[in-house]
Amino acid sequence: LGQPVALKFLPEALGRDAVRLAQFHNEVRTARQVSHPNVCRVYDIGDMDGLLYLSMEYVDGEDLATSLRRIGRFPEDKATDIARQLCAGLAAAHQRGVLHRDLKPANVMLDGAGHVRVMDFGLAAVGTVEDVRSGTPAYMAPEQLLGREVTARSDIFALGLLLYELFSGRRAFTASTVGDLLQQD
Repeated sequence: LGQPVALKFLPEALGRDAVRLAQFHNEVRTARQVSHPNVCRVYDIGDMDGLLYLSMEYVDGEDLATSLRRIGRFPEDKATDIARQLCAGLAAAHQRGVLHRDLKPANVMLDGAGHVRVMDFGLAAVGTVEDVRSGTPAYMAPEQLLGREVTARSDIFALGLLLYELFSGRRAFTASTVGDLLQQD
């Protein structure tokens, strides 16, 4: 169609693992339910010579984690603009009943014009969540860390941690494992 797309190639073994393949198809189904300017559009699943890939909107820019390492603390006006767009993208997902479950700077893209896209719905869920502790520990809500539940509130907690990092230039929690996080104050 003459438009650039991004392709996310998956490990070759995925095609032979029925459970992981089903998770991949679920990621695409879930991500396609959300249509919003601040959410990366996912188009389709493809197979080329046994290599599975996901086609999605191409975002010409860098992820927020890279920007934070490069810039550090964002200027207040830019951080406020990014925060508003993040909130809008997450709200669009929640309006469709989609829980992201892994909201973190590496899963947010900033394009060259400063527009935000929430990406990577690999752990997203609609409805009841079975594997509660899936995600990135440093951005998990307390109830998620304890293995109790994941709700929209859990995503909002992760959003708060992401916004803290955006405005302060540093992570709220530095532990990288669930056990270490449970021991932090």
